[in-house]
Amino acid sequence: MTEETNNMEEAGSNPANTGDSAGSGKSPLLYELSKKKGSLLAQIMSITLHPLLTGVYSVALLFLYTDFRIIYADQFIQFVAPVFLLSCAVPAGSVYFLKKTGFIKNNDPTGRDDRLAPFVAAFCSYSLLLYYFVSAGLYAWFIGILASPLALIVIAAVATKWKLSAHMMGIGGLIGCTLSVCYHVKGLNPFILFIVLFILAGCLGVSRLMFGRHTPAQVYTSFLAGLAVSYLCVLTGAYWGVIMFLKNL
Repeated sequence: MTEETNNMEEAGSNPANTGDSAGSGKSPLLYELSKKKGSLLAQIMSITLHPLLTGVYSVALLFLYTDFRIIYADQFIQFVAPVFLLSCAVPAGSVYFLKKTGFIKNNDPTGRDDRLAPFVAAFCSYSLLLYYFVSAGLYAWFIGILASPLALIVIAAVATKWKLSAHMMGIGGLIGCTLSVCYHVKGLNPFILFIVLFILAGCLGVSRLMFGRHTPAQVYTSFLAGLAVSYLCVLTGAYWGVIMFLKNL
C-alpha cells in the first residue's frame, strides 16, 4: 500500500504525467494543429464551399444579381459548363490521378509538398478557361473574375513557409468578386447577398478550425488575401475595359 502511495505521489509531482503543457515544454498560448474529424455540419460546409466550386458559384451569382440573366438569357449553360469542367472537374480529376499514382497521399492534400502538384494542375486548367473566354470576347471585368484564381493559386504555391487555406481563399475570392462587380461595374448594393456570403464565410472558417487543418491566423489571412486579390482583379478588368472602350471611340 505504501509503495502504491509513493508511486501516485511521484506521478502527481511530474507535470509531464499530468498532461500539463508546462511539462511538455510548450506554451499553453500556442495554437497547435491537430487532425480532427469535425461535425457533420462542418463536413457539409467544407464540401459545398470547396474552392473548386467557387468559380461555378461566381458565374451563377452573375445570373442572379446582375443583368447577365437578361443579356445572356439563353446562355447560362454555355457559361457554367466550361467553368465547371475546367475549374472543378479537371482539377478534381487530376487530384484523383495524382493520388492513384502515388504523387499525393489523399484526396485533400494538406502537406506543402503534396499541394504543389494539384496547384500546378489547377493553374493549367484555369489558364485554359481564361483563354476560352478571352477568345470569346467577354467583358474585361469578367476576365478579371477568371484571372483572380490564377493569382491566388500562385500566392498559395509560393507561400511555402505558411500554409494558406484554399477554402478560405476561395470563399474570400467569391466575396471579393461579388463586391467589386456590384460596386465598380453594375452599381448595385445587394446587401442581403453580402450578409449571406459573409455568414457562409464565417461558418466555413469555423469548420476549417474544427477539422484542425489551419490556425486562426491562417484562416483570417487566407480569407483577406482571397478577398483583396479578387477585388483588385475585377477592378483592374473594369478600368481596363473602360480604357479600351475610350481608345476605340
